[in-house]
Amino acid sequence: MMKTAYVMAVDAGTGSGRAIIYNTRGEIVGSAQEEWGHPAVEGVPGGLDFTTGPNGALIDRVIARAIATAEISAGEIAAVSTTSMREGIVLYDDAGEVLWACPNVDGRAQVQAEALTEAGISDEIYRRGGDWVSITAPARLHWLRDNRPDVFARVHRLGMISDWMATRLTGAYVTEPTAGSSSALFDLSQRGWSEELLELIGLSSEIVPPVVEAGTKIGDVTAEAAARCGLTPGTPVVAGGGDTQLALLGLGRRAGQATLVGGSFWQMTILSDQPLVDPAFGPRTLCHARPEEWMVEGIGFLSGFALRWVRDAFFEPLLKLSGGEGDAFDLIEKLAQDTPAGSAGAIAATACPMQSDAWKQPPLSFLGLDLNAPGLALGQVARSVMEAGAFLANHHLETLAALSGQRYDTLQFTGGSSQGTLWPQIIADVTGRDIEIPVVKETTALGCAMLAAVGAGLFATLDEAVAAMASPIERRVVPDPDNMALYAPLKARWSEVTDGVRDLGEASGLEPIWRPAGARVKQ
Repeated sequence: MMKTAYVMAVDAGTGSGRAIIYNTRGEIVGSAQEEWGHPAVEGVPGGLDFTTGPNGALIDRVIARAIATAEISAGEIAAVSTTSMREGIVLYDDAGEVLWACPNVDGRAQVQAEALTEAGISDEIYRRGGDWVSITAPARLHWLRDNRPDVFARVHRLGMISDWMATRLTGAYVTEPTAGSSSALFDLSQRGWSEELLELIGLSSEIVPPVVEAGTKIGDVTAEAAARCGLTPGTPVVAGGGDTQLALLGLGRRAGQATLVGGSFWQMTILSDQPLVDPAFGPRTLCHARPEEWMVEGIGFLSGFALRWVRDAFFEPLLKLSGGEGDAFDLIEKLAQDTPAGSAGAIAATACPMQSDAWKQPPLSFLGLDLNAPGLALGQVARSVMEAGAFLANHHLETLAALSGQRYDTLQFTGGSSQGTLWPQIIADVTGRDIEIPVVKETTALGCAMLAAVGAGLFATLDEAVAAMASPIERRVVPDPDNMALYAPLKARWSEVTDGVRDLGEASGLEPIWRPAGARVKQ
């Protein structure tokens, strides 16, 4: 190993772009971040664009600022790797110019997803590729064909958003299995593009890029890219991948282990040594960063964002009006902590369990608030949102355990939602599992940096990189037996109420939190 070496992770998240520089001990030495948005497309319901021009310039800026904050020379960076939100795609013409791009949250392809479902094609996509058509490439490409035929006719290449960042640095068109499989155009068992699925939706295999495993060097930073962002020409660029899989890599997780990744969305995940695909169309399956592993995940729709909504809707305005100081999340936790387990009878309907082929959400609702105790109301709202997230995570854990035939006695909990003390305790009490909280809460970029280090030759194997750079455990949370007993009947009660709110909202025309494309009509 080099005496002093650094690697850079470039991360395109749903809400921001950032660059982070690590040393070979996994310590951050420099970073920069800027928020971005995805503009709505006029006249296209649900349509959101990923604006590669402004977003590319933003990525260049954060790379340059990260180098400056690290107070190192760009030449000391041994390699760069990229990670991003999954599902988002970028399309290029034959000159390499971007024609069209959309983020993961784009929802314009409702009609096309429904057509794929009615034709039975969505079923085959899920069985072979592990995901439904709601926010994946097949329906979006059909939307482009139907609504922008002039653009569709010029499509020469397709890539994922993490691929796009690497292409901007190197000029090379390559994908890897973690982000590539989120296109729903992969054959999971082969960890590569499915000729059958491409043919089924009418696409040529010539538009998809070659596939290499994560951690493989794919090219060098070009002189043009270096002039834009401040990296040194010739710096190796290494295949990275999808954000959740790289978070698990950053934690050092392996097959047979379960992890709850708690950001705006929550992902209850397991890793497996085979591509498990749920015959009941519940969770989704993607390739993991290790060649011999796959990830299955049940997604908690906006579980983390729901508490941020509580902060913005209630607590921040109250603090502002009162002229008070302090952190709104600290106040949320205090009031929720003062509210008894079970939220004094209140239930938050924030999201339903993942059902890939018919994943309909409820309109946001709070039921059972106590009119006789108005002083308890904010605590009930806050704690019920926390408990809803835990109930949903527990449902997904039980589904994943049944699918894999394993019991997961310990969970790791990472991401922004793991930073407090109450929410991890509620998850322990609801699931009946010990919860491990790592020191590093944002592990996606760390996993990306590990891949860069392996691709640069700083470590001989990924296992060596994980051993040197992975985050240790900060604390362990054990279930409270009394709360476990209290929550046991409330799990089913929460499920009944949430399903009832979803059905009532659908029958009465109330707007759900999210309306999926291509949802199968359940009899």
